[in-house]
Amino acid sequence: MKKILLALFSGLLLAFSWPDLGFSPIIFFAFLPLLLLENNSSNSKQFFLYALFSFLIFNMLTTYWVWNSTPVGSVVAFFINSLLMASAVTLYSIIKRRNNNRSPYIYFIVCWISFEYLHLNWDLSWPWLTIGNVFAKDPYLVQWYEYTGVLGGSLWVLLVNMLLFEFIVLKKKQRIYFLLFFLISPILISLYIDNQTDNIKNDTQLNVLIVQPNIDPYTEKFNIGYKQQLKEFINLAKKCLNEEINLLVGPETALQEDIWENRINSTYSVNQFRDLQRQYPNLNILVGASTYSLFEENEKKSSTARKIRGQNIFYDAYNSAIFIPKIGNVKIYHKTKLVPGAEKMPFPKVLDFLADLMLDLGGVSGSLGSDNTIDRFKLDTLSIKPLICYESVYSEINNGVTDLIAVITNDGWWGNTLGYRQHLSYSRLRAIEQRKNIIRSANTGVSAMVDQKGNIVSTIGWDQKSCLTASLSINTTKTFYSKYGDYIGRLACFIAVILILMLFVKTVKKES
Repeated sequence: MKKILLALFSGLLLAFSWPDLGFSPIIFFAFLPLLLLENNSSNSKQFFLYALFSFLIFNMLTTYWVWNSTPVGSVVAFFINSLLMASAVTLYSIIKRRNNNRSPYIYFIVCWISFEYLHLNWDLSWPWLTIGNVFAKDPYLVQWYEYTGVLGGSLWVLLVNMLLFEFIVLKKKQRIYFLLFFLISPILISLYIDNQTDNIKNDTQLNVLIVQPNIDPYTEKFNIGYKQQLKEFINLAKKCLNEEINLLVGPETALQEDIWENRINSTYSVNQFRDLQRQYPNLNILVGASTYSLFEENEKKSSTARKIRGQNIFYDAYNSAIFIPKIGNVKIYHKTKLVPGAEKMPFPKVLDFLADLMLDLGGVSGSLGSDNTIDRFKLDTLSIKPLICYESVYSEINNGVTDLIAVITNDGWWGNTLGYRQHLSYSRLRAIEQRKNIIRSANTGVSAMVDQKGNIVSTIGWDQKSCLTASLSINTTKTFYSKYGDYIGRLACFIAVILILMLFVKTVKKES
């Protein structure tokens, strides 16, 4: 019973440190009961079961809102993510026991960060609960993410937990100095960077209009004709438009017209926006849509290609961001980080037979395409990186030359829950990592403008049909993180491989 309570307590502490659910400093001792449990477990197999229970509590309390869009999918997501987390700490337990408890904090940190890094880069990717995200509501604590990315936050949390465990449980009193140093120094560094960031040179001014149409994704989105939805969108935008606006931004899949990319310039939606641009000649438009692309007869088909029923014609479907510049051709970006189970079938060679069961969360169902010829839009001399919904949870996806980040999303699938609030908070971390302003258009809320320090400057609240304008000072410099990406994760994986190989060699020697 004591071990079950320890597992429960750790799961509750993790959950109640999470953004919009609790108090982030709790995370600095949230792993402590789990580490104590591992220390008292008779073997790693027993510890795995307790850890699985603990992480199930963590996952269900923090992401329960997934149930609103897919009950079956949410249960699968809770279990798989908990299973992976439990496997990471169990690997730590195995390595620690085989190495007679030498340098256990290194094993713990390396195993967990390796898991988080791999979880960012495979078909079942779900980075929502990356530990470094815990500070999304407290950006003043982690201004140094511009050097480390969110995995730096995970490293900080794990190191403090491990040192606290050694100090309290293992009675290593000398650890108090290291504990205080590693707990306090990142906060002081963050406060210093926060003060220095006020002096960042801002080279260009951009006037932006963000529109939040507030269309119910379960009813109105599919019951109102695409022409009427577009008319209401444009009329809403006109309430805030003026000659000074350079960029109009609308949410994910705001355009409900079936847009074929090979004849995009002749579509009703694009022509209506072109009419708007004739009234406002300085206006550029960025908006979300579901688009389709036909394959030529002899063209190589992608793994996500679909066949038009009764015809030998193939096409790909995309969740897209469409950019209509004031001068020049329409540009299209396809979402690359697709939601497993909702927008793509993971491991398609094995699980493709389940494709018909996939949930539609973007206007088209089944596995979407993700190939791209561009990954950002040009507005005069500026470069704009579009992030569609789930993509804004990833750090490294934005690496490259970018002056402004535009997040377009539709968070209405989850209802008025923690989901959309957490999603907004994660954009604050992206702003710090890249030192870029973020403009965020969400269909049902919250639309917002986030400054370079992760502060939310202005918002349109949940379930409001409105628009807001912002005058942005554009910072064109690159951060250390934008240059080098998740180097902490890559280093952790390298060390983890070495540890596993050493463990394998030691096991072989012992058996021989």
